[in-house]
Parts: sequence; C-alpha cells; structure tokens
Amino acid sequence: MRLKPVYATDPELVDKPLTDVPSPWAPKNGIHLYHFPLSLDSQKVRQGLEEVGLVWQSHVILLPAQQQFSPDYARINSRCVVPTLVVDGRVTTDTVNILTHLADRFGVAKNCFNTPDHEKEDVNYWIDKAASLFIEALTYGNIEGVKKPFPLGNVSEHGRYHQDKIELLFRLTEKYQHDETLKLAYEKKRAVTEATRGAIVTPSQLAAIVESTKAELRDLEQQLNEGPFGSGGWLASDALSLADIQWGVVLYRLRWLGLEPLLWKGESRITPYADSLIARESFQRGVIKWSKVGRNVILPMLQHRLSTLFARDSGL
Repeated sequence: MRLKPVYATDPELVDKPLTDVPSPWAPKNGIHLYHFPLSLDSQKVRQGLEEVGLVWQSHVILLPAQQQFSPDYARINSRCVVPTLVVDGRVTTDTVNILTHLADRFGVAKNCFNTPDHEKEDVNYWIDKAASLFIEALTYGNIEGVKKPFPLGNVSEHGRYHQDKIELLFRLTEKYQHDETLKLAYEKKRAVTEATRGAIVTPSQLAAIVESTKAELRDLEQQLNEGPFGSGGWLASDALSLADIQWGVVLYRLRWLGLEPLLWKGESRITPYADSLIARESFQRGVIKWSKVGRNVILPMLQHRLSTLFARDSGL
C-alpha cells in the first residue's frame, strides 16, 4: 500500500535531482524560477526565495495546460515537475534540494537559514517528514465529507486529471521515440503518474493516507509542545529553518483543502504555529500573493487557450 509519494519511496523511478548543473536550455544570466502559482512545491521555493531576499524572474508553467511536459521544459527538468531553479544558466531541481542550495549559496550572506550544527539533525528530520507527506493524494483524492475548493472541483473525480496526463505522456513517448532524452523522461513520468493515480482512486488506500497524515501531525504537535516553539523558537531550531518553510506551506495547503477539522483540533498548538508562519512577509509574498486564482491561473489559462487557437488558425 502506497502511503507516501513516489519521489520519497521509489527513487529508481525518477532521475536524481540536479544541483547547480549547467544546461544549454536554461537562461544564462540571473535567477529564474519555473513554477506554477498553486503548486505546493512552488509555494515552498517561492517563500524560500522571498525569505532570503533574492530578486528572481518568474516563468509560470501552466500545469492545467500540461506545459510541464513540453519538450523545452523537459530538457531543463527531465522529471517534468515544478519548480526548477536556474541561477546563471545552472539548474537545480527537487524542492528540498533547491531550498538547501539556496540556504548554502545565499544564506550566510543574507543571514538566513544559518542552522547551527547541533540543530541540523532535527531540522533535516522534520524537512524529510514534511516532504514525505502524500499531499498530492490528499489534494486530488475524493475524501468523504470534504468539499474541495475551486479550481479543483471535480477535476479529481475518478482520477481523471491523472488519467489525462497518463494518456498525454503515452502520446508524447510515441511522438519522441527517436529522441532518447525526451522518450525516457516521458516514460519515467508516466510510471510515476500511474503509481500516484492508483493511490488516489483506491478508497482504502486514500483512507490509509489520511490516517498516516494524522499520525504525522500528532508527531508534529508533540514536537511543537516539547521543542523550541514552546519557548519562542520554531519547529526544530531557535531561528526559522527550512523545516518551517516546508511545514508552513503544508499546513496552509491542508487548510485550503478543508482538511484542518479532520486532521487536527482547533486548540492544537499546530494552529498558532501555522498562523505564525502564514503571517510572515515572505509567506505573504511567496504564497498568498500567488494564490489569487483568477489573476494567476484563470486569466493565464484563457490567454494560453486564445494564443493556441490563434496559432492554429494562422496555420490553416
């Protein structure tokens, strides 16, 4: 039974994360982030960039339009996921890896994410805990009694969203069968998507994922009660750490999905912890500002569809 995302449990199915690797396909100068406004992992990295105080250029990848599978993007990030960080033509992938890279490269100069050695083990433990939650299944799975927010709607019904991706990836694999790089990228992504869909559409498995998430949040509450947060610090350290970046976005997502009443009680210490993180300016700039669905998702999707129709008509 799958209780965690494929990326956490089956590394052989995906390419290894890239760290500061030169790419002929990436922008050569400046800091660039390929992301989607409502993507959980994009939210984490955007907050990280804002916390460090970096100026970065946005490249929105419209996941509803399946732009993450475009050949141009797949050549930059063969995992076909967002986010992707590019610094002066060098690519870094995987959310935990990107945030670690930002902390290592810019943290000291910006006096940010400088975790003392004696706290690093605990911080990394809680980073891994957050990254291993099966948030994708909770986002797209049909959980009894929970009405998903717009624009999810019924997109998750019977795993339709993931099935559409599987079918597209099959067509792309056929189309690019003579391009070994793209063919392999699409084959691996299809395997990941099939495994994820299986967890989403199986009621007993989704129920087990909910229970597993509850157990992780009980551990979180215990840590908040016994750890640095109780004496004015944060989750696993006295100063804000990458563990807090991970968990703040996770808790915000669970609230947005309407799962808070199911997963933790209002009087839980999780509530003030989440509130403290969401109130940070970096969270407001990196997460909340990008969460306006009309401006950041619907309008770009309409523009994309009009552009596609215009290009199609021009080619007739």
